[in-house]
Amino acid sequence: MPLWKWILLIVFGSALFLFLSQTVPVVGSFSNKIWIKALLLLLGATAVLGLYAVWVKVFERRKVSELRLQRAFPDLMTGLLIGGLFISCVVGVLALMGVYRVDAVNIDWVGLLLSFAAFSIVAVCEEVLFRGILFRMIDERYGTLLAFIISSLTFGAVHLMTVDFWTAMAISAEAGFMLAAAYKFRNNLWIPIGIHWAWNFTLGPIFGVGVSGISEDAYAIIPEISGPYILTGGNNGFEGSIVTVLIGVTVGIVLYIYKRK
Repeated sequence: MPLWKWILLIVFGSALFLFLSQTVPVVGSFSNKIWIKALLLLLGATAVLGLYAVWVKVFERRKVSELRLQRAFPDLMTGLLIGGLFISCVVGVLALMGVYRVDAVNIDWVGLLLSFAAFSIVAVCEEVLFRGILFRMIDERYGTLLAFIISSLTFGAVHLMTVDFWTAMAISAEAGFMLAAAYKFRNNLWIPIGIHWAWNFTLGPIFGVGVSGISEDAYAIIPEISGPYILTGGNNGFEGSIVTVLIGVTVGIVLYIYKRK
């Protein structure tokens, strides 16, 4: 592929799916019925994946191997499991350190359902953009190391809109690296989508902690959080915690080493 076309595909592809990440969630407002609203949100995420498949076929003229349907269910479930366990481990460690304490438990199943559906769009759009376009295309042209560096730093940089510089760099390390390693693990988008989806849903609606500096409604656990900034992440949430960084980087290294073996 000529360099000029390669650059245009990255620039316009990234702009398109960044735009979709902000606009597709509006489909949830088309109905006031809970189940229909949740279904519309899930269909919105599915439509984004379909658009990505069309984008690849039209402009790159190849099969969309990173969205193989036969791997969709097992790899998506694997990603959801990894993401849920990862956040549970982070919260568990911080609870043992006295940073996170359960103040109340009040499960709102409707809120959980809608949040789960809404976060599917966030996960799909951001993984298509950062792993499906940015990481994959740099990896194919210039190698994995440069792809890791650029995609991770870019992923952290876009979060500067809602978090401080330290947390943005922490997100680059713990999330940018781990999600890229998850992509390389099977060379498809299903696992990183699952991890990202479960990460946001588990951290916010389940454990009641802000996601990327944005406060989320707690639909299961209402926590009490206290401690030094390096552990709590302050107003940025646990994604700015050194505990999250260490565990996230470790998971990423394990995935990448296992892939190489």
